[in-house]
Amino acid sequence: MTYRQINEFDAEKFTAAAVPTSYVSVPDFYAGKSIFITGGTGFLGKVFLEKLLYSCKDVETVYILIREKKGKTPQQRVEDLFNKPIFSRLKQKDSQCMKKVTAIIGDLSEPGLGISKDDEELLLQKVSVVFHVAANVQFYKEFKEIINTNVGGTKYVLQLCQRIKDIKAFVHISTAYCHTDQKVLEERIYPPPAELSEVLKFLQQPQHDKKQIKELFKKQPNSYTFAKALAETYIAENCGRVPTIIIRPSIISASLKEPLPGWVDSWNGATGLITASYNGANRVLLGEGGNFLDLIPVDFVANLAIVAAAKCTSSLKVYNCCSSGCNPLTLKQLVSHMNNVGFDKNVSIIFTNNKASLSTLTFFLQTTPSFTADMFLRVTGKSPRYMKIQSKLTIARNALNFFTCHSWVMKADNSRRLYASLSLHDRHTFPCDPTDIDWKKYITIYIEGINQFLMKKRS
Repeated sequence: MTYRQINEFDAEKFTAAAVPTSYVSVPDFYAGKSIFITGGTGFLGKVFLEKLLYSCKDVETVYILIREKKGKTPQQRVEDLFNKPIFSRLKQKDSQCMKKVTAIIGDLSEPGLGISKDDEELLLQKVSVVFHVAANVQFYKEFKEIINTNVGGTKYVLQLCQRIKDIKAFVHISTAYCHTDQKVLEERIYPPPAELSEVLKFLQQPQHDKKQIKELFKKQPNSYTFAKALAETYIAENCGRVPTIIIRPSIISASLKEPLPGWVDSWNGATGLITASYNGANRVLLGEGGNFLDLIPVDFVANLAIVAAAKCTSSLKVYNCCSSGCNPLTLKQLVSHMNNVGFDKNVSIIFTNNKASLSTLTFFLQTTPSFTADMFLRVTGKSPRYMKIQSKLTIARNALNFFTCHSWVMKADNSRRLYASLSLHDRHTFPCDPTDIDWKKYITIYIEGINQFLMKKRS
């Protein structure tokens, strides 16, 4: 089935319905409630925390799970967090906002999240909404560590939710790539790639090689997506009475508007590869120019999570936070938009489906010029740097090869229906419909954000 056929079949344009008189606004839902967030110090977590405090000003307390760090108190860790530029507009609006945030010392990979009995009792009595944002996002981290953090941590968070006195919503941030065997990803629960009991039994073995792990993965590209798929299954089978939401973002990228246009603080995802391609360090990609690159701005993910919790019902609901099903961006279009960012740019990428060709082209177009440039630097008494860049680029590109050489259509019908059901004010405050993204403008914002926040260039 082609993209056009899929789009015509059931990806209709959603229009906002009349808001009922009993409608409760998103900020009003959070008024007087306390929230617990894991991963509040990560890329998505910081955007989420800032937006929640900025747009839901009457939230009572936000508890964030933070690992213990020698030499710093929990309060000092919170102060360090709020000193980042991402919180500047919030502090201008509310200079006392930090007082609403309380650090909970713990560790996602430890039973019971490693939190103290007193803190656990506090959460059980005070919290109404839980956002599980934290995860180990390194694709090729040690297998057991990934399972312990991304599956075990999810288990511990859900167990906490099941004991919370007045739980209104549990929101789990998954990934759209946890079911890569599906060419069209629907907003529903899929069978797991393996039984969790089978995986745990496998981990008890004294030794396991890469071949055994690959066999266990089946069609999963890496341990991160594999663990996320298992975590979804665990939630579906064990959420019980807890009102639960699973949100599946695709490739989370720089913010579109909030809290700062183009804000990004990590080279993960597509950011590193986009930067290298824009600056000429990368000239070759595995895949076809017509393949979809499913980017989603980080503020859209944060907004959808906040809104979904506010409108949560008793049944398990899945929301894909993706763009390819309703507003697709191809790799070729991405390159074209890059060339619109600067007048002096001529970004040119060669696409190939052949790994041997990828290696050959990389050698002639990237490795050889980098080696030559480093030789020149050495001769002139300067430190070489271009081969080091190529080494890092190779690692990043290898991690993304699977995603650039495949293409998926990720439906976002539930997400768009949810957005359309909001009042005009809530839709303006919490934008999260992917059809509103103008890719040409966004890629400019993205690259300018990379330059400003990661490469520290001044305009």
